Amino acid sequence: MEINKVVAALDSNIRREMLRILSKDPMNVVEVLEELKRRKFEVKYRETVYRGLEKLLEAGLVDKSYVKNKGLCYKLTANRIIIDVTKDSIEKF
Repeated sequence: MEINKVVAALDSNIRREMLRILSKDPMNVVEVLEELKRRKFEVKYRETVYRGLEKLLEAGLVDKSYVKNKGLCYKLTANRIIIDVTKDSIEKF
């Protein structure tokens, strides 16, 4: 995990909410979009959710895999992370 990528990925209310949503179960883009709307986030386009999830994927905060009957789904890689700026490291729990 690269610290700059993680910090950049977390620099968005919507992406942080996506992590909270994925903390329960793996979901595809449409499911995440529907849950964001249910939680009163103003997201109009599926592409916005897809790009956010891909940014989280690049940062190593989520994984992507195929789930039967759901398609490509994203899941959380850790419930907690600790960023140690003195050691330039990230720990996942």
